Amino acid sequence: MFRGEPIEVRYSAGLRDTAGNPAHAATFIRRRLIVLDLDLARSPAEQSRILCHELFHFAWVRLDNSRRFSWEELLREEFRLRATGDAGWSAEWRKNELDSRDVTKRTRRWREYCCESFCDTAAWIFTGRRSELTLATAQSVGRKRWFARHIGMEGIAL
Repeated sequence: MFRGEPIEVRYSAGLRDTAGNPAHAATFIRRRLIVLDLDLARSPAEQSRILCHELFHFAWVRLDNSRRFSWEELLREEFRLRATGDAGWSAEWRKNELDSRDVTKRTRRWREYCCESFCDTAAWIFTGRRSELTLATAQSVGRKRWFARHIGMEGIAL
């Protein structure tokens, strides 16, 4: 279910992130805008995974604190177990840069990782695309259970 104005999706060639690295997409929550790289139009399956990821940024900002903290707790437990991999590259590279201080202090790096892992996990679950899934089976099952319990298709308000 959408709240307020619809989310606009546009295409643009040569997208880059704030560090100047190539990017597949960008989301602007306040403007309710998603910009996808034009090259994705040639790969419908990858486009659907990335678009789903971007849409879940809207879901993340609408989650209540108890669900967001519950997701963080799941990730904190993965970190404690030294689980490697993730549901997508966007989360995995952030995870690889974390240290225990980030987790215990809930630094900006940790919070950004939590958001990206949520969106990558959602994209994997809801599109069935496993192209970037490197997370171990035990953690994958745990994340699917979390989504089933805390999100469900009816509970997503974009």
